Amino acid sequence: MSFNLWALLFALLFAAGLYALVRAVGSLLRLTGTAIVARAPARSGERLNVPAGRYDLCVEGRSFSLDFVGVHVALHGADGEPVPVHRKYLSRTKVSGFGSTRISTGWFELARDSELSLHVQGLSAQAQQRCRIVVQRPIGAGIAIRVVALVLGGFAVIGGLIGSVRVWLLP
Repeated sequence: MSFNLWALLFALLFAAGLYALVRAVGSLLRLTGTAIVARAPARSGERLNVPAGRYDLCVEGRSFSLDFVGVHVALHGADGEPVPVHRKYLSRTKVSGFGSTRISTGWFELARDSELSLHVQGLSAQAQQRCRIVVQRPIGAGIAIRVVALVLGGFAVIGGLIGSVRVWLLP
């Protein structure tokens, strides 16, 4: 191939990788933002209105804090019956920002729309002020797909840059 064709191919690879990165980051931010169904302070007695379906139960608090160590969270339906929350061990998702982190701790399923009552044990009074319990749609598979897109986009950007430098600067 000629010199100009390689330069064009590497420039296109760089542009495609950059486009994929921008789209994947935007999609990841939309996914994590729209997944939340209900959010309440981490205090017993709080009410959550949740439609029928399968959901992740998450704890949200300050990044790098030990607020949730030893905390037990339970949900009860309007009739007082406990909602079974199944623990997550291998597929826990974590969404972190600069000041807060949301970690999924379990999942539950509702057959009908419900108003759930929150029961929290083992959380200090200070932590109750700054922490929240979040109910969100499962997003683990969506996050995994977007991370793969980010990695592939990053490879394309780096490959396009290295290839362009090689074509333009080295004989």
